[in-house]
Amino acid sequence: MVITGGAGNNGSAIVNAALEAGMNVAMLSGLHTKAQKAIKEKINPKYHDHVIGIAQNPKAKWEENMEAAPEIYETRTHMKDMIDYVYERFGSVDVVVNAKGGHIRYDFEHTDKTIWRHSMEVVESAFVNAKNAMPYLLQSKAPRIINITTWDARNGGYFLDPSFAAARGGLEALTYEMAREFGPKGITSNCILIGHCEEDVPEETTLSDEERARMLARIPVGRMMVPQDVVGAFCFLASEEASFVNGARIDVNGGLIVG
Repeated sequence: MVITGGAGNNGSAIVNAALEAGMNVAMLSGLHTKAQKAIKEKINPKYHDHVIGIAQNPKAKWEENMEAAPEIYETRTHMKDMIDYVYERFGSVDVVVNAKGGHIRYDFEHTDKTIWRHSMEVVESAFVNAKNAMPYLLQSKAPRIINITTWDARNGGYFLDPSFAAARGGLEALTYEMAREFGPKGITSNCILIGHCEEDVPEETTLSDEERARMLARIPVGRMMVPQDVVGAFCFLASEEASFVNGARIDVNGGLIVG
């Protein structure tokens, strides 16, 4: 499995579940050191021989990545090189999980082109990741693409944040396009729409007591999301039993979307 966003708490829960199921996992992050830190602190030590942490796009932070692991990045400079590295290490790429996140809220007035482009990196990352993995997915007996976005893709979002909502909606729409194009090739593409998980958001976007109370009032199950909540949906979509599930959207948000 290849996963972007695996260094976060939601991503790490998915990584641990994949490892427990017998998969080898490559965690892709912006920084080599961030991925390595996540493995050390969040991944069960007994699986450390089956997980690697690398930079998805080494050139984006070239000096830091080269300093951290020149033996990897000296000859691997592009995003495609990193997927090739995963294949060489593990012998297959069967599941691609796009779970890249990270964002600070900006309303319409304060959103400029720089913020807009940064938000759209979520969609671009998923597109490039799937495209680079395609030659290996086509060799797999059970190839899967799982895009993880937020419930903001459904209704513009809980907060006033146009670039975030547009990016999350774009990733959901990209999933449907992938399902149409890759389905005939035997590759299923699905998405999971998660709720607000306070254990997996930047400190700057932590809810105030008033905001938390208002959100809880809209969640029918009566609690906030925790990282483990996404694991069940991931395990199903990655399984052989989900071979006929393609272009599906699974809401993992406690019913927030209907609250």
